[in-house]
Amino acid sequence: MNRSVVFLITFSVLILFITLLYSYTIQGTENVDSNGLTTPINNSKSSLDISSEKIENNSIENKVIKGEEINHTAYSLLYSEEAEQPFWVNYTITRVMLENPICKRKDNFRPDPLVSTFSAHPNDYKGSGFDRGHLCPAKDMEFSEVAMSESFYMSNMSPQHPSLNRGIWKRLEANVRKWTIENDSISVYCGGLLDSISEFIGDNKVAVPKYYYKAILSINDKEGIAFVFPNKKCDANMIDYAISIDSLEQLTHFNIFPEYDENNNFESTYNSDYWFK
Repeated sequence: MNRSVVFLITFSVLILFITLLYSYTIQGTENVDSNGLTTPINNSKSSLDISSEKIENNSIENKVIKGEEINHTAYSLLYSEEAEQPFWVNYTITRVMLENPICKRKDNFRPDPLVSTFSAHPNDYKGSGFDRGHLCPAKDMEFSEVAMSESFYMSNMSPQHPSLNRGIWKRLEANVRKWTIENDSISVYCGGLLDSISEFIGDNKVAVPKYYYKAILSINDKEGIAFVFPNKKCDANMIDYAISIDSLEQLTHFNIFPEYDENNNFESTYNSDYWFK
């Protein structure tokens, strides 16, 4: 075998080795999702990382959400006709509201008469296996008969897995009430992430989000925190699902708490010791 042939064989083997080594290195540091997007692997992956997989490449700048804004007595919302639920629900509760209840929960699920394109119907959820999950909680509305009644509009509902709705989501609602008593007033944005849909239910094709979020602001102290949960049983500690509000905005595609300047500390970071003392 002459020298030129030996050189070519050696060179080819070397190139193959370098190619395989490079491919192995890339696979060790990146994931490729179903959209062909690569995202870094976090070897110490937390519950939050799992909650936000395949949606972490979105940004607030690259998508515009459009819906019908509806204002009720104690909460407002931006309704998505396509998903038959809100992009967001926003409400503020105070210590005075919680300390002066005048009514109890009375289930009265019904379409929202203010949604011009007609909202989802309670029958859409029947037999689906999903709860009609309140976004603005009925328990927070005990200060007003009207507010309590309006909290059962279907525009305030989203299909939540029972293990989420009756589990960590319910515990977070209780925490928000506790934080309100401690800090006087709390403002909340919450909803499902509507570009992460697993299926549709009912005659009106109500979208079932894969993930739910809640952003919380202590108004007086200007402390903020957000949470993202998968639409299933969540076994980790609540703080493991926490993220900053700025990070959440990359997933929701809208400015949360728009009445405040974007350059504020309560959106860019969160103080876990403030919330979980």
